[in-house]
Amino acid sequence: MERYLVLILCLYSTSSFAGWFGHDNYWECLLDNLENVQTDTVAKEAVALCKEDYPFYERTFVEMKKPWFGTKSADECVIKYGKHVQSEIAARYIQSACYKLYPDT
Repeated sequence: MERYLVLILCLYSTSSFAGWFGHDNYWECLLDNLENVQTDTVAKEAVALCKEDYPFYERTFVEMKKPWFGTKSADECVIKYGKHVQSEIAARYIQSACYKLYPDT
């Protein structure tokens, strides 16, 4: 009985909580790491970390966001994540990520 419980918990936890406690794709990684970035040097390092975590083939296709709450469009996303950014590089990557995650808005 204990074996089945452990098996069920393992299978359930790996798929159900993807993205709940952090980013689950390259574009969300950018948004998480570039928010409030002040310098281009830090922005370049944050982008490099995301590129390490998500190789090129994983950056190409991404499922469009359809949230119930919060950000619902690319414009709202850019304002939310780019509001306190002073790095031009960070701002451009944030804009790209928002338009990738919310392409039809």
